[in-house]
Amino acid sequence: MELNIDASDFNKTLAPWIGLTYKMMNQYIADELFKNNIQVTKQQWIILKILQEKNDEVIQNDLAFITNRNKASLTRLISLMEKNNLVYRAISKEDARKNLIFSTETGKKLFEQMKPLMITSIKNIQKGLTEDDILQLIKTLSKIQHNIKIQSL
Repeated sequence: MELNIDASDFNKTLAPWIGLTYKMMNQYIADELFKNNIQVTKQQWIILKILQEKNDEVIQNDLAFITNRNKASLTRLISLMEKNNLVYRAISKEDARKNLIFSTETGKKLFEQMKPLMITSIKNIQKGLTEDDILQLIKTLSKIQHNIKIQSL
């Protein structure tokens, strides 16, 4: 579909719909965490999830890449999580320039406590969508991400 910028109604383009949906999903998850008295952000849960999936040890720079965060932003997030006893840092024995991030027992327990809530939240968000709908949306968003990446080079 060719877009005529001069006569365009931007509400008929993808950008505002994707942006609003992202904001609504973040707010919904934040509300669910608050209602369940869980004092962790979605971003912190994502870090705990990655640590769980990677068997608890991830190089900090790799974590920045995986989460698509810049190093300074991730460092602040990790520092806050350390302060709340959810993760800890250690210097790699093989390469002193690398920080390793680990879950604490508190972080592991919190992840397990949050997991059913996050699964339910995702199911609620995806309610009424078929598996084909979800796969098609992922495929479409992947194409959009590709288009953005090649324009950013």
